[in-house]
Amino acid sequence: MTLHLGIDAGGSHTRAVLADRTGTVLGRGAAPGANPAGGDPGTALAHLAAAATAALGGRPPGAVAGCAIGLAGHRALPDPAAFAERCRAALRLDVPVLLVPDTVPALASGGVADGTGTVLIAGTGAICVRLDAGRTADRRGGLGWLLGDEGSGFWLGSQALRRAHARPGGPLGGLVRAHCAADTPDGLLRWAYAGPPRRLAELAAPVCALAAAGDPDARALTDRAADHLAALVRATARPGAPLVLSGSVAASPGPLRDRLTDLLADLSPRFPRTDPAAAAAALAH
Repeated sequence: MTLHLGIDAGGSHTRAVLADRTGTVLGRGAAPGANPAGGDPGTALAHLAAAATAALGGRPPGAVAGCAIGLAGHRALPDPAAFAERCRAALRLDVPVLLVPDTVPALASGGVADGTGTVLIAGTGAICVRLDAGRTADRRGGLGWLLGDEGSGFWLGSQALRRAHARPGGPLGGLVRAHCAADTPDGLLRWAYAGPPRRLAELAAPVCALAAAGDPDARALTDRAADHLAALVRATARPGAPLVLSGSVAASPGPLRDRLTDLLADLSPRFPRTDPAAAAAALAH
């Protein structure tokens, strides 16, 4: 049996899929984020290996005939070919690893087979890229939590923390304080700076759920996030070309996605038909 391994390595999560030549999924694995930008490449490699091992489910790595990894932070690598070789060694594969930006399988997950179109990935971070036959033609966003990523999961978490610190009362303040196990504004600050910055993105899902429940403060944040993401797309996409909206923030059902699709209705946005890890496995053929 011919096996192909696909990995979608994001800022918060790494997901792996093992598939046969027909695309039938034989195994899945997950691990924490594996974006090497601004972090320890060794940790990223360990997370890639953990997700791959789980997807293999006891099968030997040598049975894999092809492997593709869609990597967040790809453009920050000083030597992508060298990192691809480190990936191959960490995964104990006998075949080379196809290492591509995470935008490539994300676009393919929307059913864009020729690699030409625009994809917005809004999860922990936010980036919009226009691809031409799988090559980057234009890019907006993707500057990371320190310099940008407006509208992303990190941005939502950061803004929610700001509001909760200034106004700890109300549903939004209570939600943030409960998540951070902090009863005071100073406690919120201690939580915010006690761990890696990307963990602020953990607040995005509960904030979006609170917005869906009708809280006006949370809804104001998700509306602003949608506005930021729509601006990224407007600056990047071309009318008439495929547009895929992906990532946990942009593609999850709720008021943020609803507003985003309304703002971009003339561009006919579509959502993933399969997950990016499975799309990466297809690229590994």
